[in-house]
Amino acid sequence: MDQAKEINKQEKNEQKEISDTNKDIKSGNKETSADKNSKKQVKVADDFLPENFNPFLRPGINKNLNNRKKDNFEERIINIKRVIKVTKGGRRFKFSALVVVGDREGNVGFAIAKHIEVPEAIKKASRLARKNLTKIKIVGKEDTISHEIIGHHGAARVLLKPASEGRGIVASDVVRSVVELAGIRNIYSKNLGTNNPQNVILATLDGLKNLRTKEEIEKLHEKVEIKSRFPNKKINNNNYRREQKTEQEDKKEQQDGTK
Repeated sequence: MDQAKEINKQEKNEQKEISDTNKDIKSGNKETSADKNSKKQVKVADDFLPENFNPFLRPGINKNLNNRKKDNFEERIINIKRVIKVTKGGRRFKFSALVVVGDREGNVGFAIAKHIEVPEAIKKASRLARKNLTKIKIVGKEDTISHEIIGHHGAARVLLKPASEGRGIVASDVVRSVVELAGIRNIYSKNLGTNNPQNVILATLDGLKNLRTKEEIEKLHEKVEIKSRFPNKKINNNNYRREQKTEQEDKKEQQDGTK
């Protein structure tokens, strides 16, 4: 009997809910009683959830990745080619991407990465290039290099010359991408060896690394005092060889006199 009474109560409640929804629809109310109940449940859930809760985030993902600041680096894709690896099971095809990265403030880097898909290879190369940055010295208002230099790597040789304001970048596509992303606006260059893009990039970076400013060159040419064998004497670089010659001559004269 008790079970029958409970079933009757449930049926009556369901009929009331259906009648209420029908009345709302006829009267023109967009919100039904079911919608009102769902809103109450959402309010209760919001009270218990944290403020920064995001239901669209997958579990296991670091939340700080969404708030990460974007860096000022620019990317240039130099070369994309297909690579084949021969194994026992057959041939495996991948794509290798050569990417140059720079912030136009003296920081440049490059990297090569491989992947089955092209966009993933580019992402991987740009990520590795950001880890292998080199600092380059830019001089003057013209944003050029301090002196002429030739960079070497393997069979590649790249000539780099400073240029005046308004000349721009006179270079090949590969050298232009490296120099422009470094922040240099006026420069002359010429490829004197092979045109392999990887070796050309390494040769340009070799030349840019070995640049010296005016102050560094002056320090190299400064006169340094060298201590002589005699404690009471101080001599310079220029007079050191002369005194060595006079000492050797005196010794020879003494030996001749003893004989």
